[in-house]
Amino acid sequence: MSVDQRSTEAAARGDDPQGVEYVPDAARLLRPRNIATTMVGANLLFGVIVIGWLPVTFGLDWWGAFSSIVLGVLVGAALLGPIAAIGPRTGTNGPVSSGAFFGVIGRVIGTLLALFIAIGFYALAVWSGGQVIVYGLHALWGLPDSKVTLAISYVVMAAVATWTAVSGYRLVVRLNKWLIPTAGAVIVLGFLVFAGDFHTTAVAPEYLLGSFWPTWSLAVSIATATTIGYAPYLNDGTRLISRRFGGRSVGLATALGLFIGLVVPLTFGAYTSYAINSPEADYVEGLVKASPTWFLVPIVLVGFFGCLGQSAICVYGNGLDLSSVIRPLRRVPATLVVSAVSLVFILVGALVWDIEHTVSAFLTVLGVVAAAWVGIVLTGHFLVRGEYDTAALQVFNEGRTGGRYWFFHGWNLRATAAFALAAVVGLLQANTSLYTGPWSEIADGVDLSWLSAMVVGGAVYGLLTKFLPGAESVTVPAEVEADAALS
Repeated sequence: MSVDQRSTEAAARGDDPQGVEYVPDAARLLRPRNIATTMVGANLLFGVIVIGWLPVTFGLDWWGAFSSIVLGVLVGAALLGPIAAIGPRTGTNGPVSSGAFFGVIGRVIGTLLALFIAIGFYALAVWSGGQVIVYGLHALWGLPDSKVTLAISYVVMAAVATWTAVSGYRLVVRLNKWLIPTAGAVIVLGFLVFAGDFHTTAVAPEYLLGSFWPTWSLAVSIATATTIGYAPYLNDGTRLISRRFGGRSVGLATALGLFIGLVVPLTFGAYTSYAINSPEADYVEGLVKASPTWFLVPIVLVGFFGCLGQSAICVYGNGLDLSSVIRPLRRVPATLVVSAVSLVFILVGALVWDIEHTVSAFLTVLGVVAAAWVGIVLTGHFLVRGEYDTAALQVFNEGRTGGRYWFFHGWNLRATAAFALAAVVGLLQANTSLYTGPWSEIADGVDLSWLSAMVVGGAVYGLLTKFLPGAESVTVPAEVEADAALS
């Protein structure tokens, strides 16, 4: 039996056996709407809801917080639509696909970025989900809310999320068919529960960065970074979509799913923060204390099951890619390694660090670095007009050398230089509660860090590619599958 036949039969059973090797078109059984629903369901959790609390703690009023959320997510979703369309054309995940621009070895930049994002968002999802469970059960039945109890809840949440990720992407898709109506109903109900206490005036006594526009722009950057954080993972799902679906339908479905899936929980987080009206309180603890007893049970259930969607996507994607970089390591053990490292970060971050400032700084830095990568990938995608040598992308994964994307010993120095320059320029302009870049006042305190990183990355890569063209064809291996006629 051929590899293609085994992949197709496994897909029909609902299994997810693939690593980052090329997925034949016959084995791709997902549709664009599956990605859209996954993007919605994966974000209806407290790991995202709690990010909506941040603009409130920054000193913004309701309209300032709400507008920053909508604009930030809208921009991020629009940028990621074309990224999602790459998956069906390459038949592999995002970091491996980026080898067309960074080189088949240089694409480890995407792998490291994905690892950084996975650990951060996985930690945020498990941290918030664990807190909801402990504080909720404490209010219902007097469960101790000590650090030991919290640590145990984090371990349990991490274990369940890891099991979901190990089972594969199709389980995540099936899980979201249940999560969307359930978690969505709880969020809608929550808007009604807290309507009586909601107000639109600022809760914090002063702006975090001294005045409105710098603080508002930081909130926009955080919403954008939250969205862009999905960039390395989108093709985990879209690689399982047949090329007969056009790139436009894949991109639009993904962008719509991201927009709805992020705006709703982020807005809920901001809305309930004004109702709680306590800037000193931890969001989850404050929400539980302000909730009527009957509402605690659905909150706890969403805290547990909602954690699985986003955390499973993060860990699944990174386990998938790590298995291709460390070739003896298969997807499942690679997923376990990522989960174990993330759990250590969770325990230290939640029990030792100041979580509010840590999350804010993490998202800002994430937005800068991810935007630099996105700028280069978007520019490269349009330069090659969406056409890829699928076999050449797999050279490094298969232990070979040569091919169209070998460049200089596996690295495209033009893309690497553009990425490094863009990341540095962006970080020099970053402005958070923990770190202030020396160029942060270049626009009177308005945060342009992620935008600068993306524009510089894309522009420099495009210019270097045009004026310093390199030899991109050394030894082109045979195609994995003769699908060049498909568009």
